[in-house]
Amino acid sequence: MKTTHIGLLGLGTVGKGVAEALSHQHSVVIEKILVRCTDRYHADLPLTTDVRDILENPEIDIVVEVMGGIEPAHTYLVAALEQGKSVVTANKEVIARFGPELMTLARQTHTTLLFEASVGGGLPILDALTWHLRTMPIHAIEGVVNGTTNFILHQMEQGMNFSEALKRAQNLGFAEQDPSADIDGWDSARKLAILSGLAFHTWIHPDQGQVTGISHVRSSHLQRLTRMGFGMRLVGRVERHPTSLGFVVAPTVYPLGHRYLTLTGSQNAVGIVSDAGTTWIEGPGAGGLATATSIVSDIQRIRFMIPDREPIRFENRRLDHIDDAYLVFAEDPNQILPIIPETLKSGPGFLILPFPLPPEEGLVQYRYRAK
Repeated sequence: MKTTHIGLLGLGTVGKGVAEALSHQHSVVIEKILVRCTDRYHADLPLTTDVRDILENPEIDIVVEVMGGIEPAHTYLVAALEQGKSVVTANKEVIARFGPELMTLARQTHTTLLFEASVGGGLPILDALTWHLRTMPIHAIEGVVNGTTNFILHQMEQGMNFSEALKRAQNLGFAEQDPSADIDGWDSARKLAILSGLAFHTWIHPDQGQVTGISHVRSSHLQRLTRMGFGMRLVGRVERHPTSLGFVVAPTVYPLGHRYLTLTGSQNAVGIVSDAGTTWIEGPGAGGLATATSIVSDIQRIRFMIPDREPIRFENRRLDHIDDAYLVFAEDPNQILPIIPETLKSGPGFLILPFPLPPEEGLVQYRYRAK
C-alpha cells in the first residue's frame, strides 16, 4: 500500500495524541502540522503557521482537523474538500452546524468526510450507527456524552458546591477555562444532533432543542437525592415520534445502580434503542489517545478504500417535547409538599409526576427516568 500523507490542523491534547498514534502506523506520514506559534514545540516536528502549506500541498492526501471551534476550522475543511483532499475531524461544533453541507461537498468532490471522534471521543458510536445498527429501525438514542459534567456532579455528590467542583475540574484539566458549552448542555446537544442526523436522517440545529445545563443544581439537591436512593447525570435523548422527533438535554434523575451513575470523569455511555433491543456503547469519551483512536480509525478507513456513508436525504421534522416523568421535592425537607393526588406519590418526601409542575418557590424538579 502506498504511503499516505497527512496534514494535521492543530497540536493540542488531541493533536499530540494523533501524532503519537500515527507514529506507530506503517505507511502513514504526517507531512505538515499547523500551529499558531512554532516556538512552543520541538524543532524536529514538521510545523507551519501557514495553512496553505497543507491545503495547497499536492502531496497531502488527508487533512485531519483537531483545532476545535467553528472558525477558521469550517473554512479550512471546506477548502480541503475543494482541493480534493479527504477530511477527518473531531470538531463537533462544525459537524453539528454544517454536517449536511460538508457531506454534500465531499460527494461532489469525490472525497471522504469522516468524523467518528466528534461524538464520544474513543467510542465507535458513529461507525455502529452507520453500519451495524442501521439494519433495524432505531426508535431512540440517549446517553451521557459529557465527561466534564460527570466529574462536577460526582464531586457535588460528595458535598462540594458547584463553583468549587467546577474549579477543581478546571485545575485537573476536565473543564475548559470557558466551561459554558459543557455546563450549559450545548456540548451534549451538539453530539446529540449528530447522532440524530445519522440515525433519523433529520439534522437538528442544537439551538432548536430543549437544552438545560447543570449550573442550577445544588450539592444539597444531590445529597438529598442520594439519601432517597437516586442520583443525577446530564443526559441527552432523541426519540422518534410518528411525525416528529423529541430532543432534550437535561439533568436527569435515575435510581441508584443505574449504569449512568457509575460514570465519572471522561467516561461516556450511549444507548441505541431499536427493534433488536437496546445496544450500549461505553468507554472513554475524551482524552488525547482515546480520541486519537477514533481519528486513526477514520484515516485507516479512507486508506483501505472502505466506502463512506451512503448519501443521506435529510428530512425536515418538527421537534416535540419528550414526555418524561418529573421527580419533585421541596427545597426545605420540612416544607409541606403541594396537594397532589395520592396515586402520583412514589415514596416518602418526594413525588414522581408525569408532567412538569409550574414553577413554585421552594420546589425542585428534575426529569426522572426509571430505566
